[in-house]
Amino acid sequence: MSNRTLAILIFLSSIFSLHANSHDELMRAMRDEAKRALSELRVESLQKPYYVEYLLTIRNTESVKATMGGTINSKQGKSAVLTVGIRVGNPSFDNTNFFDVSLGFFGSGDDEESFKNRRIPIELDYASLRRELWLATDACYKQSAELHSKKEAAIKNRLRTDTTHDFISLGPAQLKDYPDHAPFDLQKAEILVQELSSQLKNVSSISSSTVSIENLPETLLYVNSEGREYIKTKHMIGVEIVASGQCEDGMPIAETYTSYARTFSDLPTKDSLLSAIKIFASSFDKVYAAPRISEPYSGPILFEDQAANELVAQIFAPQCIVQRPPLTDRGVQDNDRFTAFQNKIGGRVLPEFLSVIDNPILQQYDGTSLVGHYSIDDEGMPAQSVNLVEKGYLKTLLSNRVPTKRIKSSNGHARGGAPIYGIIQLTCSDKKKEADSKTMKSKMMSICKARELPFGIIIRKALNQNILYTVLYEQTSGEYPFAQGDSKLSVLEAYRVYPDGKEERIRGGELAGIAPASFKDILLVGKKSRAYNLLASSVVSAFMTGGSQFVSASVITPDLLFEDLEFRPIESDFPKPPLLASPVKQ
Repeated sequence: MSNRTLAILIFLSSIFSLHANSHDELMRAMRDEAKRALSELRVESLQKPYYVEYLLTIRNTESVKATMGGTINSKQGKSAVLTVGIRVGNPSFDNTNFFDVSLGFFGSGDDEESFKNRRIPIELDYASLRRELWLATDACYKQSAELHSKKEAAIKNRLRTDTTHDFISLGPAQLKDYPDHAPFDLQKAEILVQELSSQLKNVSSISSSTVSIENLPETLLYVNSEGREYIKTKHMIGVEIVASGQCEDGMPIAETYTSYARTFSDLPTKDSLLSAIKIFASSFDKVYAAPRISEPYSGPILFEDQAANELVAQIFAPQCIVQRPPLTDRGVQDNDRFTAFQNKIGGRVLPEFLSVIDNPILQQYDGTSLVGHYSIDDEGMPAQSVNLVEKGYLKTLLSNRVPTKRIKSSNGHARGGAPIYGIIQLTCSDKKKEADSKTMKSKMMSICKARELPFGIIIRKALNQNILYTVLYEQTSGEYPFAQGDSKLSVLEAYRVYPDGKEERIRGGELAGIAPASFKDILLVGKKSRAYNLLASSVVSAFMTGGSQFVSASVITPDLLFEDLEFRPIESDFPKPPLLASPVKQ
């Protein structure tokens, strides 16, 4: 070994040692403050804490955005946020699982210290972190103790039918998941988005477009009073391409492309992205010229490519999350959102040839890096592979440490403040129910013929909710007509298919009235599954948890043929189109 190589190794070793020592110091601060809070924090006449947890998240965000070949935003930033959780009372009855709208959410009212997602200085050491923990813990305890008192008062004159405990106690554990991560080259990313966005500047049908790359590495340090601790990193990088425009009849239209991975090297190559954006531009021109549907359609629908993944992600997967309705001062608060499977365990939710597994331990599928992968959930539980549906029948739900009547323990799926799926995979056990694209289309058309329908419908792309509520909403000033409601799906790419096999691109439709029970009517699935990465919407509202609105996840599914669904025109008023035509010439 040369002296130069040895010197480099010593230098890198010193950096890693310093990094580890820094984490050790911060973990010690969290450990010491949790111990002090548990033993000393109390107010006369109020219950004392029995459980304290601290989560420190350190982010190093790097992002660049371009339009028409020019950079409009390039930034690097580091931030640190602290979240404190305190349980008052005991595991059988504490301050949680209670909704009181009169108290401030996210850890504070207007004049209080925050304790959820609390922004703290990034130059942290033992003393400075202890101070932030002290302030946040004090605020958290005051609100937790008040909630416990209100919860006790709320049930005094009620007969409780559900006496399930509020929390599951666990023993100590020390966990680490700290993989190496290649550095992100912001300058290289800026050149790439400039080149990609320049491919759209001469597309006359596009009014606005953006191309962005964002790198989102996070380091999470967690300590609780049970002695359960972890240090873990989360790596995700994404390319997002979004364009919008307006047809001559005033209807807003959009096209999206996303690719998420855990490292920059796992993203598509530059040549692949350039090919993708050319297809993207061509697709936008086609939807601009496509006829607008005017009549509703009810019949067989074939979901191909990304649309099959988004359908599972938006309609089926959220039903697989356990939810516990909170108590209120008027009793249990009912919640109809994504609760179709809460009392369905043991019942059939899919055809008997289909099964569903959630396996967050999986890192890749068919060469695709899966962003839904993790080894430790946010409560310090090791990730678990869970058989959700076996041959059509629901076996369990994805859970955290809050028990319900049917689910009494955590299966390691707490992320972003609540349970959420990680890597959902749909599999088929009957080869006779698998078919290639031609056979699936033929089956659809035979049903159309029997029902005297003039055409069938193929949907190939649906609108992702994260893209809708972030990029597209901003780009169109909220004017894009998205499907509203949990039984609808916004469609970006759809086709009429005629008996002779001809496909006609159409626009202006949305999938409506699709319920979780609709998945029992799947007739056939494709022979090949594809992996799709996304930022999934939280199932339990971030307003309630103070957690994340979107969480990284992956869906692996084949194409899906449904026997009967409704595809209908969007019924919205549209803004008037520009008075002058676009000056851009193709």
